[in-house]
Amino acid sequence: MKEKQLHIRLTKENYDEIKERSQKANFTMTDYILKSALNKKIVVIVGYQEIFNEIRKIGINVNQIARKYNMGLEQQSDISEIQKYMEQIWQLLRYSKQKTI
Repeated sequence: MKEKQLHIRLTKENYDEIKERSQKANFTMTDYILKSALNKKIVVIVGYQEIFNEIRKIGINVNQIARKYNMGLEQQSDISEIQKYMEQIWQLLRYSKQKTI
């Protein structure tokens, strides 16, 4: 339970900056300031939802190929398609790492 309060004075510019950063991080201003003050790592992936959706779609494709392969409907050569999808996932993850703030 949080029982102590801390009051600080900020310039409008500082306030706006903290508000913007906390919104980007999807935190309340209190949580953002607390994590910042306690040197907690704050990682924000720009475009997270789009990256997540792409990886989910790729995962669905991989599962469909694996299911067909296990039923004997896919050939060994179709495993290269899974490798292609896995490379796309790695590319998306590398891209997301570059887009962190």
